[in-house]
Amino acid sequence: MKKVVLFKKESEDYVKAFHECNYRTVFVEPLQFELTCKQELTEKLLQDYTGIVFTSPRAIEAVSKCWDPTRFVIWNTKKVYTIGDSSCHKIKLLLGLEAMGMSSGNAENLAKLIVQENPANSRFLFPCGNLRSEVLPTILQSSSISVDALTVYETTENKNLRTDLMELNEADCPCCMVFFSPSGCEYIHRQLQTFSNVLSELPHFAIGNSTAYKIENLGVEVAGIAATPKAESLVESIQKYFANA
Repeated sequence: MKKVVLFKKESEDYVKAFHECNYRTVFVEPLQFELTCKQELTEKLLQDYTGIVFTSPRAIEAVSKCWDPTRFVIWNTKKVYTIGDSSCHKIKLLLGLEAMGMSSGNAENLAKLIVQENPANSRFLFPCGNLRSEVLPTILQSSSISVDALTVYETTENKNLRTDLMELNEADCPCCMVFFSPSGCEYIHRQLQTFSNVLSELPHFAIGNSTAYKIENLGVEVAGIAATPKAESLVESIQKYFANA
């Protein structure tokens, strides 16, 4: 059974999807997060926005920490946008809200959907991390849609990353590695430069174009890009690569 390294928090969806195709998964978390601006976020949630946009699970979790359904009842009639099935489910579970855009696939497509569905001068709250991409805000603002970006969590390198990578390098060699964020790519690549390893030579797969661009900018060829942020899409990309190898 081939082993695939996934640089993300452990997920049952990914374990199941890969196991069904005879792959074993190993999860390594390159990032750690710290929630910030709770008071400011609470104040923002009381303001009159057209809607709210989430492009990361951590932003959803940050909002949930100060969420009060009786206090923020106004959001039941506002528009909520996000990317991917799992984020939609998380919003429903933690906030009790119905989200749109789950099939958009990436921030660029989500931004285009928001532009199509909302008039100029609409105003959206955008809770995000300190390393956010500017793709979505740029597209919305170019269509005269206001974006109130608020940093609600800080992303830093997992303090155990180097140790985890060294242990991974000493174990049975994986067939490939999968990267889920540009910041994760940066931290992993930096640590792999500090010791002799076989991991750097493995095929690199990416979730999303921004992560793929980061891998290429680090001088590494991208073996494949998952068409959507779903486990099944990633498995398909990896199987296609090895079938043609």
